[in-house]
Amino acid sequence: MFKKIILGVLSGFFIGLFVTSIFVSKETNFLELFLSKITATSIITGVFCGSYAHKSKSKLKTFLVSILIGIVIFYVKYLITNHHYDPITMGAFVGAMLGGTLAVFKKLTHSIKVYQRLQRHRKNGFGNKHKKNRI
Repeated sequence: MFKKIILGVLSGFFIGLFVTSIFVSKETNFLELFLSKITATSIITGVFCGSYAHKSKSKLKTFLVSILIGIVIFYVKYLITNHHYDPITMGAFVGAMLGGTLAVFKKLTHSIKVYQRLQRHRKNGFGNKHKKNRI
């Protein structure tokens, strides 16, 4: 569980930095990008998306629910801080990026497990047709 939450936090951090760098002027430094409202909200979205990705079995549900989580969290941030950027679009974008990242991570880890299981079975003789005695 912690692996997916950490992945969500790191992905939220980098996606938040990317989105913030688009909207903020060019003269800002890294610390100002990190301390912005967008990056902090993206990190919070990453925590919730990562915890949902741990509970969900479907990659498509993870993607779609992450979009909804992003919209809800960015809209709550808009209601609290009155931050003037479009919260629905920004939340959908960040949620889609996080959901896509978590779905790809889930697919990769599953494929690696299946490959390792197949290699273990092949080592034990599964699929070795040339060793069979034919009459």
